[in-house]
Amino acid sequence: MKLVLDTNVLVSALGWPGPPAEVLRGCIRGEFQLSISPELLAELSRVLSYPKLAPLAACPELADLLSFLHRLEHLVLPTQTVSAVPDDPADNRVLEAAVAARADCIVSGDQHLLQLRIWNDIPILTPTEFLRRHKR
Repeated sequence: MKLVLDTNVLVSALGWPGPPAEVLRGCIRGEFQLSISPELLAELSRVLSYPKLAPLAACPELADLLSFLHRLEHLVLPTQTVSAVPDDPADNRVLEAAVAARADCIVSGDQHLLQLRIWNDIPILTPTEFLRRHKR
């Protein structure tokens, strides 16, 4: 199953236990196939530099997790521009990555994306919903 994880899910997974971390661990274990675009990696880097997230920089696993996310096998290069979320245009980068990846699901905590529920035949689920539906 191919997944695109929204930046908010990745940040939560990197910093705290819970469903986002469980979804990311499933990707690391190979239960799910992670797809991510350069735009989402850049957003993650920007968000991780926020002062309020400075404690994450001290996380001993952060370098390994970032290395995992940056693997070429996860990289997708969007070729289609999407404008499905006018209230938060940055959310469109998630949709663009999902199209490029031919993703089976988007996992997000973002209300703009979650309100779409399904976009381009791709379900958009919270980490909890995703785990409830797809946990092996």
